[in-house]
Amino acid sequence: MSALQTTLREFAAERDWQPFHTPKNLAMALLVEVAELGEIFQWMTPEQSQCAHHDRVVKERIGDEVADVLLYLLQLADHSEIDLKRAVGRKLIKNAKKHPPLRPGLPSGRAAAIAPQTHVLVDWENVQPKDIDIRRLVPDVTDVWLFHGPHQKKVAAHHESFGERATLVPIARTGKNALDFHLSFYMGYIASRHPEARFVVMANDRGYGPMVEHATDLGFAARQVGFAEAPVVTAAPSTAATKAEAPAVAKDLTLDLARIEAALRKTTARPGKEATLVTTIASMLGQSATVESVSAVLSGLLAGGEVAIDEAGRVAYAFQ
Repeated sequence: MSALQTTLREFAAERDWQPFHTPKNLAMALLVEVAELGEIFQWMTPEQSQCAHHDRVVKERIGDEVADVLLYLLQLADHSEIDLKRAVGRKLIKNAKKHPPLRPGLPSGRAAAIAPQTHVLVDWENVQPKDIDIRRLVPDVTDVWLFHGPHQKKVAAHHESFGERATLVPIARTGKNALDFHLSFYMGYIASRHPEARFVVMANDRGYGPMVEHATDLGFAARQVGFAEAPVVTAAPSTAATKAEAPAVAKDLTLDLARIEAALRKTTARPGKEATLVTTIASMLGQSATVESVSAVLSGLLAGGEVAIDEAGRVAYAFQ
């Protein structure tokens, strides 16, 4: 489409038409061409219109008018600086939300062969999930972007299974929120090229919330998930205090997870959105609630299959 827009721009320049190709004039010309297309079918019955293209003369007229409509539309988008691919992708997402399917199922035809991409953007300074952790938290992951600082080594060591679908992004310079800005820029860049894709920010830092919410408001499928590594008990702790401390962490997490799962099973008014579920978990944990503890409980619920969260942040429960 962009190549065709360039051709149309050159065509107009060679004839000194540029002063007339304002968005207002192009929009009016587009309306005229749409009317001429409609005139072909004006007095046909619905059945006659379905067979009109069987007449070679009529088919050529339809083709001419369809071409005129498309050419004016492309020029209007060009002069209004509209990225058609991104605009179409975003509009399709908005339409899907506005008009939910009556009979949901797999798409038919060529669309059935195109699997949507799910890009996971990992704040490696904040969390360090292995590939198995990423697949557990985001089962439909297709691409992984690992944002890391210059001091972090062997970032790709545990992500070989993603092959070329894993991309390391070292930050250009250190500083407060430097990595956050890198991640946000890349998410926008990927979204501009693949507006139909899903986006998952993996970090315990809730500072990404406004960006994710804004992306969702614009029609993109975006959400954030937290991550907490399982507590590790060292084989030879140096002191008795250390020996008792690690298993205690694991025990507390297990107790919190069991308690919160039981509470969710008992109630029928369960949170329907990820953000609300996070708030509920924090409330249940009480004074002991931290970003890490809330993320650990949420990860435990997801890993156990009791809870599932889709790309739109909707929560589903395995229990009734």
